[in-house]
Amino acid sequence: MIPILLTIGGSDSSGGAGIQADIKTFASQGAYGTSVITAVTAQNTLGVKDTFKLSPEAVVAQLETLKEDFNIDYVKTGMLCSTEITSIVADQIEDLCVPLVLDPVIEAEAGGTLLDRSAVEVMRKKLIPLARVVTPNIFEAEALSGVKVIDQETAQKAAEKILNFGAQAVIVTGGHLEGTDFLSGDGALFLILGDKVEGGNHGVGCTYSAALATFLARDYPIKEAAFAAKDVATTSISRSYFVGKGASPVNQMGKALEDADRFQVLTEVDRAVNLLMSEPSFGLLVPEVGSNVGMAIEGAKDYLDVAAVQGRLVKSGRKAHQSGCVRFGSSKHVARIILAAMSFDPRERAAMNIRFSRSILDVCEDLNLKLASFNRKHEPSRAKTMSWGTSKAIAEAGFFPEAIWDEGGMGKEPMIRLLGSSPAQVVNRAMIIAEKLGESDGNL
Repeated sequence: MIPILLTIGGSDSSGGAGIQADIKTFASQGAYGTSVITAVTAQNTLGVKDTFKLSPEAVVAQLETLKEDFNIDYVKTGMLCSTEITSIVADQIEDLCVPLVLDPVIEAEAGGTLLDRSAVEVMRKKLIPLARVVTPNIFEAEALSGVKVIDQETAQKAAEKILNFGAQAVIVTGGHLEGTDFLSGDGALFLILGDKVEGGNHGVGCTYSAALATFLARDYPIKEAAFAAKDVATTSISRSYFVGKGASPVNQMGKALEDADRFQVLTEVDRAVNLLMSEPSFGLLVPEVGSNVGMAIEGAKDYLDVAAVQGRLVKSGRKAHQSGCVRFGSSKHVARIILAAMSFDPRERAAMNIRFSRSILDVCEDLNLKLASFNRKHEPSRAKTMSWGTSKAIAEAGFFPEAIWDEGGMGKEPMIRLLGSSPAQVVNRAMIIAEKLGESDGNL
């Protein structure tokens, strides 16, 4: 059954942290999220401008209403604002008898205080003893324990002090300690290694603790849940949204959307290849080195983000034969064409190469395709031909072409590359060219 989680915390009007980050994280991991809002913040990526605390009665009303309808599997707390709300939430969670991940939110990553200092002692006495795990960063660990955290040794000391308040486990998150988290519990210390990754930091703490709660709700052991939550946080950082003028919000749905995009790309390339295999004259367009068709995911960075036919398409009479499966990373040749093209227009994510001849070029011109070309004689000595040639042809043309051709060079076969937004588009273009060529009995 789908886990049902409850997050109790503040609303972030910028959508990057707080309740919004928690709900997105729950959804990204296949859980259902409910929420109790303790405060509404006037917040953006530059910081918290103002905080409007809800009344204790409003907080209790939300909790009581949810308890009437949902069988909650796990609770995660974030911004609790005040001494009174912290105390009330502790009483409600104790009455609920549901395990808790306590994210002791004290200050916002984007800037701004989110918890009254007087509430820290209430958190120590009433809320931490209810926690399955507490997830402070180094500054929150210091505020709770009184130990200044600067390295592994001081992180362990702070965690031990927090454990003494009654928590079952403590994870001092390592965003400020070169990416390594410190898990303490049951008399043991585990290092959860990681590297600092490029990206934003707005909402990363909320994302980590919400992911941790989700994995614990799925009955992961604490150590495995910590590793899995770290992976979610890391991938969310690496896919951050670069919006606003301040701290970039992390992207909890980034990996799920990328996985969906990868599946879609594989499907589209495979469908396009099957169309090519059905064209009786496509063999006429296959060059000696073979042909291939590929497509990149959105925001592709390297050849591993481009799917193409493993082993290429090879000539078999007037038809072509598919020598391998469609896979990501299977063709650096096609990938370089696509990645170079995307640097001019990120929507143009597909390409394929076909044989060059004057007759084929004439057909392309008859079809009114936008053509561009480059001369390999001008290629720099250490350049990658497909990257350099594609970029040079587009730059010199002054427009985005539908086909790029060159007449080859020493040991280099002449070639035409068809460009488009999808494999279906470039393949349909190739099939029309092949059909026209076949009508002339393949007179190349």
